[in-house]
Amino acid sequence: MGAAQVIGIIGGYGAVGSVAARCLAADGFRLRIGGRSADRGAAFADGLADATAAAVDATDAESIARFSADCDVVLNCAGPAYELGTLPRRAVVAAGAHYVDVMDGSLGTFAPPEDRVMVLSAGVLPGLSGLLPQMLTAGLDEACFVGYYGSLDRFTHTGAMDYLLSMDRGYGTALAKWRDGRVIPGALSVEQDSSVPGILRPVTAYPYLSAELVQQAERLGLKEAAWYNAFDGEHALRVLNHYRASGNRQSPEDAATALVQASALDVSGRAPYHVLSGTAEGLTEERVPVRRTALIKSNDGNALTGVVGAVAAREVARGRIAPGVCHEAANVLAAGVVLDAIRTHLPETVVSISETPLAAEIVEEEGVL
Repeated sequence: MGAAQVIGIIGGYGAVGSVAARCLAADGFRLRIGGRSADRGAAFADGLADATAAAVDATDAESIARFSADCDVVLNCAGPAYELGTLPRRAVVAAGAHYVDVMDGSLGTFAPPEDRVMVLSAGVLPGLSGLLPQMLTAGLDEACFVGYYGSLDRFTHTGAMDYLLSMDRGYGTALAKWRDGRVIPGALSVEQDSSVPGILRPVTAYPYLSAELVQQAERLGLKEAAWYNAFDGEHALRVLNHYRASGNRQSPEDAATALVQASALDVSGRAPYHVLSGTAEGLTEERVPVRRTALIKSNDGNALTGVVGAVAAREVARGRIAPGVCHEAANVLAAGVVLDAIRTHLPETVVSISETPLAAEIVEEEGVL
């Protein structure tokens, strides 16, 4: 048997990369832990079974190329993705490795060579969010899907920058829904005091039809699809509304600093959480109307991202994803494989999936009435 493949992780000792590293170490891969500090990388690598460390600057192509040399796959957990753009992926594939990124950074026009694999958006949102409609609508006709993402946690500055910049880069359409094969602008409105599965308090639900959900709706032939970002607390939402209203007058750096501070106020004195939930209705092959629901709830969004990124890197390393194409994770990862990894590596995370025949539900409600 040959030596285990080497997976390099840029940002490998950070909040996301460290979780991905532990997952991949458990799968038997050799690891190269990368970051700006070689000392911090080495200290983290010492706690893993078969890992080394090397300094790498995610903004420098030559530095990335040196780090990627002799790696089979490189997983990028550094950011902000929208500032790095295509630089990391270009440098990695030029060095001869496959590339996986937990963020989006925009697909752009760059495709890898015919023998290289590239997977982007292997995180929570986008990534895990795109797997929900795939999982819930499989085998259903006339399927309609609605999804929610809600969190109560302190933003990192990098996370805040990515969130804000995604609002400006065509990532989705506010207040829109998908219906009968097209995007319907202005079809939905902001819902105050909304009830969202997995969130105990009423929240503000903001409709936002992402490009990822549009792509899934097209692939899956969904009749209708909608998505809501749920805001639990007023401070972060106020900062985001101000940034939207300001156009380009407020710099992303300033807004990110304000968003970090605001998110800290919202979470103060409360337990952090990250919730992904989805509901789908449609007809089974026997023409039975059913409702399917899914709930994923974790106290650590970075850990969820790390697991999804690790699964993507593992699947690439094992030759399960086609080369020569710039893939998005939701199009090439199997939902069941990702959920199994979450259950294994994050056992305290709630993962719940259910199906209810709507006819039975209606009978039960009529009996009560």
